Amino acid sequence: MFWIVMSAAVLAGGVFAATRLRRREGHARAALRVTAASVAVAAALLVPSVLYAQDVGETAVVINLGGSVAGHTSDPGFHAKSPLQRVVRYDTRNNIVNFYGDADYDYAGGSAQGACVTVNDASGASADVDVQVVYSLDPDAAERLYEDCGTQTGFTQNYVSNDVRACVREVAGTFGTITMLTDRGSLTQAISGTLSGRWADKGITVEAVNVQDVSYPEQITQSYAAAQAAEVAKAQAENEQETAKVEAETRRIAAEGEAAANSALNDSLTDRVIQQHYIDALNNAASNGCLVVVPEGSQPIVGTPGA
Repeated sequence: MFWIVMSAAVLAGGVFAATRLRRREGHARAALRVTAASVAVAAALLVPSVLYAQDVGETAVVINLGGSVAGHTSDPGFHAKSPLQRVVRYDTRNNIVNFYGDADYDYAGGSAQGACVTVNDASGASADVDVQVVYSLDPDAAERLYEDCGTQTGFTQNYVSNDVRACVREVAGTFGTITMLTDRGSLTQAISGTLSGRWADKGITVEAVNVQDVSYPEQITQSYAAAQAAEVAKAQAENEQETAKVEAETRRIAAEGEAAANSALNDSLTDRVIQQHYIDALNNAASNGCLVVVPEGSQPIVGTPGA
């Protein structure tokens, strides 16, 4: 509208100047030149109101003078429109919503930042979650997004950011404190799945979700650390018990083997075998030049050389 007013003003000024020149004798050609120049300038000023340039990764929604949507374009380059229409642009590249620490709230196009999300987990404990969501827009959804939220900044502030916060709180309420502290991957996957389901019919694609930090009050983290230390001590004690059981079992098996060997040896020493060993000993002593005297009814004594 601004360029239309400027063009009309230039044209009107040129016509007025040309009219005054015509009233003066001998200035007809000058009046003609002024008229032509004003028409050219007015036409040049109309160019921005009938043409618009569009970058790669943008979608332009064309709005009529009364506020209705005339359509959209998603191809880069120059496009024509009525001088009475205007263009609202949407960035369809990857946009980032980042909530962390005590950051100030700021919204620019499709991107946003703000403070961390405070949640209550399934155990009732409160925590602060730093989360980053990367998303992109379907160009064909731009018209509907304009009808629902107006500009992309308004859409990001009133819809995308609120959904991210709501989903993080919803998902965190299904996880216990220990899981929140130790299994960030499952938390991230659950948030991504919930957001994707919520945005499936809105033309919004979740590109990535990053849970960067989960912070609990110091009392809870200290209790968790103590519980972890107790678990480590318990595991160590259980390992020591298992080791002792294995060693005891090893000794038992060795003892049973030795007892079995002794039993087998004892069973093999029959009277005949013992008598044979006795005869073999006498023969061995005799072959070495020893004299063996065995009085009847006494225990045999075998002399050996040098004894």
